[in-house]
Amino acid sequence: MLRITIRNLLARKLRLLLSGLAVVLGVMFVAGAFVLTDTLGRTFDSVFATAYSEIDVVVRGKSKLHVNEFEGENVPSNLPASLVDKVSTLPGVASATGVVSADGARVIGKNGKALASYGPPQLGGNWVDSDTLIDLREGRAPTKDDEIVVNAAVAKAAKLSVGDRVGVLTLEPKREFTVVGIYGYSGGRDSIGGVQEVLFTTPVAQRLMLGEPDVFSSVVVDAADGVRPTTLRDTIAQALGDEYIVKTGEELADEESQSLKEGLAFFNNILLGFAGVSVFVGVFPISNTSPIIGPHGTQARALVGRVGPTRA
Repeated sequence: MLRITIRNLLARKLRLLLSGLAVVLGVMFVAGAFVLTDTLGRTFDSVFATAYSEIDVVVRGKSKLHVNEFEGENVPSNLPASLVDKVSTLPGVASATGVVSADGARVIGKNGKALASYGPPQLGGNWVDSDTLIDLREGRAPTKDDEIVVNAAVAKAAKLSVGDRVGVLTLEPKREFTVVGIYGYSGGRDSIGGVQEVLFTTPVAQRLMLGEPDVFSSVVVDAADGVRPTTLRDTIAQALGDEYIVKTGEELADEESQSLKEGLAFFNNILLGFAGVSVFVGVFPISNTSPIIGPHGTQARALVGRVGPTRA
């Protein structure tokens, strides 16, 4: 009986193979979709937790233009430089630093083409001496208007060394700069989440990345000894009013990570759609194979029952 069953299966091995392949592909699509999005979600948690690990409180402007998730992201309004001085005088504040950071700084490689970035932003900002997350590996900080430092990810992608001249595209047309430093991040990383970053002097960063002088993207605030970030957040928010958004570094990390996860949920639904198509298509070879193999098996069992299971 076993011998006959095996012969019947081998005689129809292509049908069985296609049926099994349909099941495997469907399961792979579903499992792969969840594994991919969960892995990316954990990566984003780690990236933002690292980026805001040394930050107590951040002050940002409210966005004047609100868009939905399909049109893009809300861009906070620029903050006046005078706000830094105002925040620094509040009780519980150890220091307040104006920060410029915006997407859109594209380095021109030695082949004359802008460096590609598939997903992570290409940030431009100002050099901040007190930034403990940054580790200057080579050279020095920029001090002149035509000097920049780049993170190690940019340096490797564009094959740059300290002293090289390089073009950078921003809100203004291409400008030439001298690379005076290359930096990484705490933990020996070349980049945080694949981000390509270029840092200018503060006046140049304000003009090229924000489009106007004497403004910042945000104000990073360090709490005085013994002051909790949440307490300092409430103090600053009360002093500044509703015109600004004040959050702790931990809150911002959770918020930005969750925002990207919501985008991943849409991507996950697309992958699950492909999985559904795979399962739907797989139904046809399975439904075609079962009616063929089933009757043949029944006939074989009936024949064995009639003539006996052993050879004469």
